[in-house]
Amino acid sequence: MEIKIPDVALLLRDNIYRLYQEQRHTDIEVHVKSVVFHCHKTVLAAMSPYFDAMFSSGMRESQDNTVLLQGHPPKHFENILLFMYSGKCDINIENAEEILKSSSLFQMTSLVLMCEQFLISHLTADNCIGMWKLARAHGCKTLESKCFSHVLEHFVNICKMDDFECLDIDEILSVITHDDLKVSNEEVVCDAVFAWLAADADTRKVYVQTLLEVLRLPLVSSEYLVHEVESKPFVSENKRCQEIVKEAISYHMLPSRRHEFTSPRIAFRKHSLYEEIILVLGGYTLNGEKVTDVLGYSIRNKKWFKLGPLTFKLGREFACCVHGNDVYVSGGSQRLSNLLRYRAEYNEWQKCPPMMQGRRRHTMVAVGDSIFILGGYDDKISEECNRTLGEIKEYQIATSAWRSVADLVKPVRSMSSVVSKEKVFVFGGLLSDDTESSCIQCFDTRSHSCTLIGNLPFSCKLSRSIAFNRRLFILCTEGSLLEFTEDMECVLVKKIPCFSRRRYGLVTYHSGVLIVGGEAGEEIQTDCLNFDPETKVIGVVNGLTLPSRANFGCAKIVIKKTHLKHEWEHV
Repeated sequence: MEIKIPDVALLLRDNIYRLYQEQRHTDIEVHVKSVVFHCHKTVLAAMSPYFDAMFSSGMRESQDNTVLLQGHPPKHFENILLFMYSGKCDINIENAEEILKSSSLFQMTSLVLMCEQFLISHLTADNCIGMWKLARAHGCKTLESKCFSHVLEHFVNICKMDDFECLDIDEILSVITHDDLKVSNEEVVCDAVFAWLAADADTRKVYVQTLLEVLRLPLVSSEYLVHEVESKPFVSENKRCQEIVKEAISYHMLPSRRHEFTSPRIAFRKHSLYEEIILVLGGYTLNGEKVTDVLGYSIRNKKWFKLGPLTFKLGREFACCVHGNDVYVSGGSQRLSNLLRYRAEYNEWQKCPPMMQGRRRHTMVAVGDSIFILGGYDDKISEECNRTLGEIKEYQIATSAWRSVADLVKPVRSMSSVVSKEKVFVFGGLLSDDTESSCIQCFDTRSHSCTLIGNLPFSCKLSRSIAFNRRLFILCTEGSLLEFTEDMECVLVKKIPCFSRRRYGLVTYHSGVLIVGGEAGEEIQTDCLNFDPETKVIGVVNGLTLPSRANFGCAKIVIKKTHLKHEWEHV
């Protein structure tokens, strides 16, 4: 006959619970208000580090065998004792929070977890802020995480509840700065913050600047900025607040410069309808095949996607620029006179009226509501000495009309250009006699005048230029990184070691400048480098690999997430 051996642990627990029920061998009294509980020191100490420390420290309670507990309703403490002796606890919606508080004080981890799981199962939009505060106060990480996720998920409704106005500054900052906050637009976040401030205006006015620093004001509508933000008294009373609002207004008013903004307030959330991407278009594959591919790199998802393809192959040495979220492409060896526009809103290309004179190896920039085409090379001109162009053409976006506006002082091709304060600066390039130039030319888009204003430290061609936080940088093919200062001087910022590239892309990226791909001799580079202008550190961006492309166009724009459907797979 098989003899079943009982579980000793369960047997011990049951017998100790029986002794408690029969009030036998008890050696400690716990007084909770007017109720006295007769308990066993060993059980209390074994189940609670709080009581273990009390009985081991020589405190009065360990001498006279009496414990006075304050702030614990007798019914709740009776439930806690039930758990200590039997492993059971009657947790319900009325007592769960109080039992959690007490078990947290008594450092009873298992009971705390039971309370957390119960509260999580009863989490709603109405109670999640209160539970979040409770969890934070008692170090309940699981409950805290679940409550916080619930606040982020249901923010649109929760921000209208009275509990939202009870958040402290650290709590509201943790919510509104989170990228997982589920809102369809940033106006919702701003409304919630302004209501929170108004709920206790005198006390909370000191937090106005702190909150405006993190509100993503450039992403709200221009109407909202003017009527709901700029008109607030706290904006006019604080210089820094005025600067923040001005930045947002500038973002709306300067579509031709929008892609150069690097503010942390211009960041699209996970649930936003839009996303920032790096665009790579056209060019050649590794085997020399011309492509019409347009690829977008999702900065958030770290993936490449296929976008609407070009309507024809551009060939080599075309130019591109950004206006708002649209990309304009001009010229190229296949069709010298072409002008195309990528409509980001619709993920499609449209043909624009062709240029008055075709070209390649030119530059193009957006200023105001116009696109300017500068210099370049026209293969169709019979005399080689006249193929390098000096004429500057303007394409007016509103009217789709071309006109000649000026001439460069020195006709040039294969140069770079950048915009600052409605002036276009042109750096180096190749002159008509095929010699490299060190000239810096300035085209004033207001007066339509062009002047020579200085020289680079050396002659160069095929450089790339970019504006970053109102600073102008020029990157040369052999790795010299120059800054063109407000004093119209070029200074060497950094020499990138072992750098020898041409026809790479250059875009702003997070808090730095991204150097995208390029060609080194016969090889195509697929890595990307990031330059931090503040620290002057340059490093490879891990995980960002460019599809094998040569002679491509590169830009940074914002696009609807719905257009990022077809992931690109490297071949």
